[in-house]
Amino acid sequence: MVEDRDAGAGRSVVDGTAYFNRTTHYLDEHVDVVRNVSTVLAIAGFAFAARSIRMFSKFYTVADIPRHFIHKNVRLQGKVVGVQDHHLKVEHIPILHVRIPYLMQERKSTTIGVYLAGVQFEEGAAQWLKENVDSQAVFFKMLQVNSHEGLDCIVTVRRPGWRGLFSSMCVNEELVRHGLGKVAPIEGMQVGTMYVKLTKRLLRAELVAERKRRGIWTEPTILQRYKAKYGNVKEDVKMAAQRGKMAVVESGRAVVSPVSSLKRLWNYVLKKFRRE
Repeated sequence: MVEDRDAGAGRSVVDGTAYFNRTTHYLDEHVDVVRNVSTVLAIAGFAFAARSIRMFSKFYTVADIPRHFIHKNVRLQGKVVGVQDHHLKVEHIPILHVRIPYLMQERKSTTIGVYLAGVQFEEGAAQWLKENVDSQAVFFKMLQVNSHEGLDCIVTVRRPGWRGLFSSMCVNEELVRHGLGKVAPIEGMQVGTMYVKLTKRLLRAELVAERKRRGIWTEPTILQRYKAKYGNVKEDVKMAAQRGKMAVVESGRAVVSPVSSLKRLWNYVLKKFRRE
């Protein structure tokens, strides 16, 4: 029994070795075929991945963007071509922009409305965006489609100067940090991890702006408060005095100002003192 078992194990080892040798020999003889098959599989895998993430697709409107991209909060790249109505006008840039003449017909370029999620624009916000973001390449992380048929997004851009080589800035935060925007709820968006994280970041930025008295959080000086409160009092007194004089003249009485009355009283006292 033991000898039969050992013999069977020996035969299985010999058969396995022979099968491995035959396979190796076949691959050596058909190495070109193996390489071609590997290349075809790699190309097929790359094509499938490119199609799934739309590497070559350019989105001209919000309707062109697949809904699962928005639900998964995919980040896209684009170029800001203008600032209008409290949002950015962005032209989408595909991951790989390949144009084949005569085979691809380029559509008329249109822009996507990108809104800064969680930010309410205040005075000076549009001007700041024109100076710092307009004509710049940006990345926008899509959160949802809003009621304006635009995208509520988290927008990032390279920092100006040499710092842009190493870091980028969140436009949503920077606008609030400069006191040019207030934190606002994102209408229609479910409260989740993304919502809570963004709101916390914006609230911290707003606290910095309020502490440093920037933008809308700037308090007027004492002189400005005094002028705002009492600046018109002098004019009101003059107008009231003029109205009083006109009323006296119209009644037929002589107009005697307080200054002239004091002068007459002072002259009377001097004359009386000299006589004595």
